Amino acid sequence: MSLKQVWQLAQEWYSDRLSPQWRAKTLPEAKAALARIGLVGDFWKLPD
Repeated sequence: MSLKQVWQLAQEWYSDRLSPQWRAKTLPEAKAALARIGLVGDFWKLPD
């Protein structure tokens, strides 16, 4: 995992956490986010 990917993951997951409109990501949203960041492979695979 590169430093760039760490930063992208942190932004994706936590940038809106303090917003009153925050909601947890759905499974498809989480999978898409990981794929966008380039976090693929068995370690990053989420259950169906």
